[in-house]
Amino acid sequence: MAFLLSLGFFLQSPPAFSDQAPSWNDFIARLRVEALAEGIQPAVFDTAFEQVHAPSPRVLHFDKTQPEKRLGFLEYRDSRVDHYRIQMGRQEYQRRREVLNDISRQFGVPACFILSIWGLETSYGHFKGNFPVIQSLATLAYNPRRSHFFHQELLLALHMLNEGQVSMSEFKGEWAGASGHCQFMPSTWFKYALDYDNTGRADIWNNVNDALASIANFLKRNGWHPNEPWAIQVLLPESLDSNLVKISTTKTVEEWLQLGVQPTINSESLPKNLPASLIHPEGGPALMVFDNFKTLLKWNRSNYYVGALGYLAEEICQGEG
Repeated sequence: MAFLLSLGFFLQSPPAFSDQAPSWNDFIARLRVEALAEGIQPAVFDTAFEQVHAPSPRVLHFDKTQPEKRLGFLEYRDSRVDHYRIQMGRQEYQRRREVLNDISRQFGVPACFILSIWGLETSYGHFKGNFPVIQSLATLAYNPRRSHFFHQELLLALHMLNEGQVSMSEFKGEWAGASGHCQFMPSTWFKYALDYDNTGRADIWNNVNDALASIANFLKRNGWHPNEPWAIQVLLPESLDSNLVKISTTKTVEEWLQLGVQPTINSESLPKNLPASLIHPEGGPALMVFDNFKTLLKWNRSNYYVGALGYLAEEICQGEG
């Protein structure tokens, strides 16, 4: 197994454009000069942009569109984690048990959480997205809203093509430039992607084992604590100061219990000195969350998403006895 981390360009910031935005053609021309200065082969750049003639209207639409309705937590969770997705997760565990258990042992991350992320991101690889990554990133780099971030991601994507880590035909994903079984942005790929099968590249687009190991590597390096819980459901006393119910307030389990917080399950085995926070998602139960919940937030900074992720993981594991 090998990490695929390299190149000083990763730490560099792209130069900012002047206040007056360039035309699309000027933007591409300047990008080409910059990319070639970083070592991108001219043929690689030209092939990457051969079919990219203008910003993508579809990408811009998704970038501007906001959800019209705010879902309650349980409504959101049940829309993302239905019976079918749970059953698929259990089947994938049976199918890939040996590899998953090996990855779990190496990284200290439960197999069911690895599967849960895969399941939520791409429905276990069935829906990886069909937006060409270069087109998406070029569109968003040209758009002034977050141009600096996407400009950097675009250059990293070109380096991936230049190194032969991915081909143009398979470099597709969701509208914002994430791709592969685990939906990594280019910068995430450089930081966390693994060549689990030792094939010479971290192929998260076609090699499920590489993608699963990369998910585990992300969680481990972002602070996953083996053999610790992620969250438990609790009942909050009316006397509890509501200002304490937020992810940034941390107390030990014992301190929360002394304030009248009551777990809805047997908590005798829960270490009383374990740091914890309380959250109460709209339309859902109150939760006592632990450091592993906060690690999962580094994957997706949404309490709703992480709540659904943990629920799916528990349902997959429950099916495993």
